[in-house]
Amino acid sequence: MADLFKFLSKILLACVLVILVGWASYIGVRYYHAEQVAYRWVSGLKAKQAAWENKIASAGGNTLIGYSGPDSARVIEGVKGNLSGLAYDSLQDKLWAVVDKPAALVSLSLDGLVLATYPLKGISEANGVAWLGANRIALVNGRRNRVVIAEIPNTPQTIDVTRAFSLVLRFGEDEDSNHGFQGLGYDLKRDRLYIAKEHSPKGLYRISGLSNLQSSESKGLRIENFSFWLDEIPFATDLASVEVDPSNGRVLLLSEESQILVQVDGDTGAGRGMLELSTNKGGPMPKPEGVAMDDRGNIYIVSAPNLFYRFRKP
Repeated sequence: MADLFKFLSKILLACVLVILVGWASYIGVRYYHAEQVAYRWVSGLKAKQAAWENKIASAGGNTLIGYSGPDSARVIEGVKGNLSGLAYDSLQDKLWAVVDKPAALVSLSLDGLVLATYPLKGISEANGVAWLGANRIALVNGRRNRVVIAEIPNTPQTIDVTRAFSLVLRFGEDEDSNHGFQGLGYDLKRDRLYIAKEHSPKGLYRISGLSNLQSSESKGLRIENFSFWLDEIPFATDLASVEVDPSNGRVLLLSEESQILVQVDGDTGAGRGMLELSTNKGGPMPKPEGVAMDDRGNIYIVSAPNLFYRFRKP
Protein backbone atom coordinates (compact mmCIF):
# COMPACT_ATOMS: atom_id res chain seq x y z
CA MET A 1 0.00 0.00 0.00
CA ALA A 2 2.86 2.34 0.88
CA ASP A 3 4.54 1.62 -2.46
CA LEU A 4 1.30 2.36 -4.31
CA PHE A 5 0.97 5.66 -2.44
CA LYS A 6 4.53 6.66 -3.38
CA PHE A 7 3.91 5.72 -6.99
CA LEU A 8 0.70 7.75 -7.17
CA SER A 9 2.43 10.69 -5.47
CA LYS A 10 5.16 10.67 -8.12
CA ILE A 11 2.57 10.53 -10.88
CA LEU A 12 0.70 13.45 -9.32
CA LEU A 13 3.90 15.47 -8.92
CA ALA A 14 4.85 14.78 -12.54
CA CYS A 15 1.42 15.94 -13.71
CA VAL A 16 1.69 19.13 -11.66
CA LEU A 17 5.14 19.85 -13.09
CA VAL A 18 3.90 19.29 -16.65
CA ILE A 19 0.99 21.66 -16.05
CA LEU A 20 3.26 24.33 -14.53
CA VAL A 21 5.79 24.06 -17.36
CA GLY A 22 3.01 24.17 -19.93
CA TRP A 23 1.40 27.22 -18.32
CA ALA A 24 4.74 29.02 -18.02
CA SER A 25 5.46 28.24 -21.69
CA TYR A 26 2.04 29.55 -22.71
CA ILE A 27 2.55 32.81 -20.80
CA GLY A 28 6.08 33.18 -22.19
CA VAL A 29 4.92 32.73 -25.77
CA ARG A 30 1.51 34.47 -25.55
CA TYR A 31 2.59 37.64 -23.76
CA TYR A 32 6.39 37.83 -23.93
CA HIS A 33 7.18 36.11 -27.26
CA ALA A 34 9.83 33.88 -25.70
CA GLU A 35 10.03 31.96 -28.97
CA GLN A 36 10.96 35.17 -30.78
CA VAL A 37 13.77 35.88 -28.32
CA ALA A 38 15.27 32.47 -29.07
CA TYR A 39 14.70 32.87 -32.81
CA ARG A 40 16.43 36.26 -32.87
CA TRP A 41 19.58 34.78 -31.37
CA VAL A 42 19.62 31.62 -33.51
CA SER A 43 18.79 33.41 -36.79
CA GLY A 44 21.38 36.15 -36.36
CA LEU A 45 18.82 38.95 -36.11
CA LYS A 46 20.30 40.04 -32.80
CA ALA A 47 23.67 40.50 -34.51
CA LYS A 48 22.02 42.51 -37.32
CA GLN A 49 20.40 44.72 -34.70
CA ALA A 50 23.78 45.37 -33.08
CA ALA A 51 25.30 46.23 -36.47
CA TRP A 52 22.41 48.64 -37.18
CA GLU A 53 22.90 50.32 -33.81
CA ASN A 54 26.61 50.77 -34.53
CA LYS A 55 25.74 52.27 -37.91
CA ILE A 56 23.41 54.92 -36.48
CA ALA A 57 25.88 55.65 -33.68
CA SER A 58 28.58 56.45 -36.21
CA ALA A 59 26.13 58.55 -38.25
CA GLY A 60 25.31 60.93 -35.42
CA GLY A 61 24.12 58.91 -32.48
CA ASN A 62 21.03 57.15 -31.22
CA THR A 63 18.30 59.78 -30.87
CA LEU A 64 16.33 57.64 -28.41
CA ILE A 65 19.17 57.03 -25.98
CA GLY A 66 18.85 58.34 -22.45
CA TYR A 67 15.11 57.92 -21.99
CA SER A 68 14.30 57.18 -18.36
CA GLY A 69 11.72 54.70 -17.27
CA PRO A 70 9.37 53.42 -17.97
CA ASP A 71 7.31 54.55 -15.02
CA SER A 72 5.69 51.71 -13.11
CA ALA A 73 3.01 50.08 -15.23
CA ARG A 74 -0.41 51.54 -14.53
CA VAL A 75 -3.46 49.35 -14.90
CA ILE A 76 -6.02 51.42 -16.79
CA GLU A 77 -9.11 50.90 -14.70
CA GLY A 78 -12.41 50.60 -16.50
CA VAL A 79 -10.96 49.30 -19.77
CA LYS A 80 -12.44 45.96 -20.78
CA GLY A 81 -10.84 44.21 -23.71
CA ASN A 82 -7.47 44.86 -25.28
CA LEU A 83 -5.97 48.29 -25.79
CA SER A 84 -4.69 48.30 -29.35
CA GLY A 85 -3.72 51.85 -30.32
CA LEU A 86 -2.63 55.20 -28.92
CA ALA A 87 -2.33 58.81 -30.16
CA TYR A 88 -1.40 62.18 -28.69
CA ASP A 89 -3.76 65.17 -28.89
CA SER A 90 -1.63 68.33 -28.70
CA LEU A 91 -4.68 70.60 -28.61
CA GLN A 92 -5.95 69.16 -25.33
CA ASP A 93 -2.61 67.71 -24.13
CA LYS A 94 -4.03 64.23 -23.63
CA LEU A 95 -4.10 60.80 -25.25
CA TRP A 96 -6.60 58.88 -27.34
CA ALA A 97 -6.62 55.09 -27.15
CA VAL A 98 -8.73 52.42 -28.82
CA VAL A 99 -10.02 49.11 -27.52
CA ASP A 100 -10.37 46.44 -30.18
CA LYS A 101 -13.48 44.53 -29.06
CA PRO A 102 -15.99 45.83 -28.34
CA ALA A 103 -14.64 48.74 -30.33
CA ALA A 104 -14.32 51.92 -28.30
CA LEU A 105 -12.39 55.19 -28.24
CA VAL A 106 -10.97 56.11 -24.83
CA SER A 107 -9.73 59.52 -23.69
CA LEU A 108 -6.73 59.25 -21.34
CA SER A 109 -4.75 61.70 -19.26
CA LEU A 110 -0.97 61.71 -19.66
CA ASP A 111 -0.87 59.68 -16.44
CA GLY A 112 -3.04 56.94 -17.94
CA LEU A 113 -6.30 57.83 -16.21
CA VAL A 114 -9.55 57.32 -18.12
CA LEU A 115 -11.27 60.65 -18.82
CA ALA A 116 -14.09 59.46 -21.07
CA THR A 117 -15.18 56.52 -23.22
CA TYR A 118 -16.86 56.66 -26.63
CA PRO A 119 -18.30 53.34 -27.90
CA LEU A 120 -17.78 52.90 -31.65
CA LYS A 121 -20.57 51.81 -33.99
CA GLY A 122 -20.02 50.73 -37.58
CA ILE A 123 -16.56 49.24 -37.10
CA SER A 124 -16.20 45.62 -35.97
CA GLU A 125 -12.88 46.19 -34.22
CA ALA A 126 -10.47 49.09 -33.79
CA ASN A 127 -6.76 48.31 -34.10
CA GLY A 128 -5.23 51.77 -34.31
CA VAL A 129 -5.94 55.47 -33.88
CA ALA A 130 -4.37 58.75 -34.98
CA TRP A 131 -5.35 62.29 -34.00
CA LEU A 132 -5.75 64.44 -37.13
CA GLY A 133 -6.16 67.80 -35.42
CA ALA A 134 -9.21 69.61 -33.99
CA ASN A 135 -11.91 66.98 -33.36
CA ARG A 136 -10.91 64.54 -36.11
CA ILE A 137 -9.39 61.10 -35.71
CA ALA A 138 -8.47 58.23 -37.98
CA LEU A 139 -9.32 54.66 -36.99
CA VAL A 140 -8.20 51.41 -38.59
CA ASN A 141 -9.83 48.00 -38.76
CA GLY A 142 -7.04 45.48 -39.34
CA ARG A 143 -9.20 42.63 -40.57
CA ARG A 144 -10.74 44.80 -43.28
CA ASN A 145 -7.72 47.05 -43.95
CA ARG A 146 -10.19 49.89 -43.58
CA VAL A 147 -9.17 53.39 -42.50
CA VAL A 148 -12.02 55.57 -41.20
CA ILE A 149 -12.02 59.34 -40.64
CA ALA A 150 -14.37 60.28 -37.80
CA GLU A 151 -15.31 63.28 -35.71
CA ILE A 152 -15.24 63.26 -31.91
CA PRO A 153 -18.40 64.74 -30.35
CA ASN A 154 -18.16 67.40 -27.66
CA THR A 155 -19.60 65.08 -25.01
CA PRO A 156 -18.92 61.35 -24.49
CA GLN A 157 -21.36 59.27 -26.53
CA THR A 158 -21.45 56.54 -29.16
CA ILE A 159 -19.64 57.49 -32.36
CA ASP A 160 -21.33 56.05 -35.45
CA VAL A 161 -18.79 55.67 -38.27
CA THR A 162 -21.10 53.72 -40.57
CA ARG A 163 -21.30 56.59 -43.08
CA ALA A 164 -17.98 58.22 -42.27
CA PHE A 165 -15.37 58.73 -44.97
CA SER A 166 -13.29 55.58 -45.25
CA LEU A 167 -10.67 53.91 -47.41
CA VAL A 168 -10.21 50.18 -47.95
CA LEU A 169 -6.66 49.49 -49.07
CA ARG A 170 -5.53 46.18 -50.52
CA PHE A 171 -1.92 45.30 -51.22
CA GLY A 172 -2.37 41.62 -52.05
CA GLU A 173 -3.67 40.53 -48.63
CA ASP A 174 -6.53 38.12 -48.19
CA GLU A 175 -9.74 39.63 -46.85
CA ASP A 176 -10.44 38.97 -43.17
CA SER A 177 -6.74 38.42 -42.44
CA ASN A 178 -5.66 39.09 -38.88
CA HIS A 179 -2.25 40.24 -40.11
CA GLY A 180 -3.47 43.47 -41.69
CA PHE A 181 -3.19 47.10 -40.66
CA GLN A 182 -2.43 47.45 -36.95
CA GLY A 183 -1.23 50.98 -36.33
CA LEU A 184 -1.70 54.59 -37.40
CA GLY A 185 0.49 57.65 -36.91
CA TYR A 186 -0.16 61.16 -38.21
CA ASP A 187 2.30 63.93 -39.03
CA LEU A 188 0.12 66.98 -38.45
CA LYS A 189 2.62 69.51 -39.83
CA ARG A 190 3.19 67.63 -43.09
CA ASP A 191 -0.28 66.05 -43.43
CA ARG A 192 1.04 62.49 -43.59
CA LEU A 193 -0.85 59.50 -42.22
CA TYR A 194 1.32 56.40 -41.76
CA ILE A 195 -0.21 52.93 -41.69
CA ALA A 196 1.64 49.94 -40.23
CA LYS A 197 0.87 46.40 -41.39
CA GLU A 198 1.71 43.84 -38.72
CA HIS A 199 3.36 41.00 -40.66
CA SER A 200 3.04 38.31 -43.37
CA PRO A 201 4.57 40.49 -44.71
CA LYS A 202 5.26 43.66 -42.74
CA GLY A 203 4.27 46.87 -44.47
CA LEU A 204 4.45 50.64 -44.09
CA TYR A 205 2.23 52.97 -46.12
CA ARG A 206 1.62 56.71 -46.19
CA ILE A 207 -1.45 58.73 -47.16
CA SER A 208 -1.05 62.45 -47.90
CA GLY A 209 -3.82 64.99 -48.46
CA LEU A 210 -6.26 64.15 -45.68
CA SER A 211 -6.40 67.79 -44.59
CA ASN A 212 -8.05 68.66 -47.92
CA LEU A 213 -11.09 66.50 -47.20
CA GLN A 214 -12.71 69.36 -45.29
CA SER A 215 -11.33 72.25 -47.31
CA SER A 216 -12.45 73.89 -50.53
CA GLU A 217 -9.44 72.47 -52.35
CA SER A 218 -9.98 69.47 -54.56
CA LYS A 219 -6.53 67.92 -54.34
CA GLY A 220 -6.63 64.13 -54.35
CA LEU A 221 -5.17 61.76 -51.83
CA ARG A 222 -1.73 60.34 -52.43
CA ILE A 223 -1.01 56.79 -51.25
CA GLU A 224 2.59 55.59 -51.15
CA ASN A 225 4.26 52.32 -50.20
CA PHE A 226 7.30 52.74 -47.96
CA SER A 227 7.67 49.09 -46.99
CA PHE A 228 11.18 49.09 -48.46
CA TRP A 229 12.27 51.16 -45.46
CA LEU A 230 11.73 48.02 -43.39
CA ASP A 231 14.44 46.15 -45.30
CA GLU A 232 17.00 47.95 -43.14
CA ILE A 233 15.45 46.70 -39.89
CA PRO A 234 14.80 42.95 -40.33
CA PHE A 235 15.34 42.49 -36.60
CA ALA A 236 11.97 44.18 -36.02
CA THR A 237 9.99 41.05 -36.84
CA ASP A 238 6.56 42.68 -36.72
CA LEU A 239 4.94 46.13 -36.65
CA ALA A 240 2.40 46.65 -33.88
CA SER A 241 2.07 50.41 -34.27
CA VAL A 242 3.53 53.58 -35.77
CA GLU A 243 3.87 57.15 -34.49
CA VAL A 244 5.42 60.42 -35.68
CA ASP A 245 7.69 62.68 -33.63
CA PRO A 246 5.76 65.98 -33.81
CA SER A 247 8.94 68.04 -33.59
CA ASN A 248 10.72 66.69 -36.66
CA GLY A 249 8.51 64.23 -38.56
CA ARG A 250 10.63 61.20 -37.74
CA VAL A 251 8.71 57.93 -37.71
CA LEU A 252 8.55 55.62 -34.69
CA LEU A 253 7.96 51.93 -35.40
CA LEU A 254 6.86 49.65 -32.55
CA SER A 255 7.68 45.94 -32.71
CA GLU A 256 5.77 43.84 -30.20
CA GLU A 257 7.62 40.59 -30.92
CA SER A 258 11.09 42.15 -30.86
CA GLN A 259 10.32 44.44 -27.90
CA ILE A 260 11.87 47.50 -29.54
CA LEU A 261 10.93 50.98 -30.73
CA VAL A 262 12.80 52.08 -33.86
CA GLN A 263 13.02 55.65 -35.17
CA VAL A 264 13.63 56.40 -38.85
CA ASP A 265 13.81 59.59 -40.88
CA GLY A 266 10.40 60.62 -42.24
CA ASP A 267 11.81 61.55 -45.66
CA THR A 268 14.50 58.95 -46.32
CA GLY A 269 13.77 56.08 -43.95
CA ALA A 270 17.34 56.21 -42.64
CA GLY A 271 17.80 54.88 -39.12
CA ARG A 272 17.90 57.47 -36.36
CA GLY A 273 17.36 55.69 -33.06
CA MET A 274 16.23 52.64 -31.14
CA LEU A 275 14.82 52.02 -27.67
CA GLU A 276 14.66 48.52 -26.19
CA LEU A 277 11.45 48.03 -24.25
CA SER A 278 11.25 46.64 -20.75
CA THR A 279 9.24 47.17 -17.60
CA ASN A 280 10.63 49.17 -14.69
CA LYS A 281 11.63 45.81 -13.19
CA GLY A 282 13.78 45.00 -16.21
CA GLY A 283 11.56 42.29 -17.66
CA PRO A 284 9.91 42.21 -21.09
CA MET A 285 6.83 44.34 -21.71
CA PRO A 286 3.73 42.16 -22.27
CA LYS A 287 2.17 42.74 -25.70
CA PRO A 288 2.99 46.41 -26.43
CA GLU A 289 0.33 47.43 -28.95
CA GLY A 290 0.22 51.23 -29.19
CA VAL A 291 2.71 54.11 -29.01
CA ALA A 292 2.39 57.90 -28.83
CA MET A 293 4.81 60.80 -28.39
CA ASP A 294 3.84 64.17 -26.95
CA ASP A 295 5.23 67.54 -28.03
CA ARG A 296 7.77 67.39 -25.18
CA GLY A 297 9.23 64.16 -26.51
CA ASN A 298 7.84 61.83 -23.83
CA ILE A 299 6.85 58.39 -25.11
CA TYR A 300 3.71 56.52 -24.06
CA ILE A 301 2.99 52.85 -24.69
CA VAL A 302 -0.12 50.80 -24.02
CA SER A 303 0.19 47.08 -23.53
CA ALA A 304 -2.63 44.57 -23.85
CA PRO A 305 -4.88 44.06 -22.12
CA ASN A 306 -4.83 47.35 -20.18
CA LEU A 307 -1.35 48.46 -19.07
CA PHE A 308 0.09 51.96 -19.51
CA TYR A 309 3.78 52.96 -19.59
CA ARG A 310 5.55 56.30 -19.91
CA PHE A 311 9.16 56.91 -20.93
CA ARG A 312 10.38 60.39 -20.01
CA LYS A 313 12.63 62.30 -22.37
CA PRO A 314 16.02 63.15 -20.88
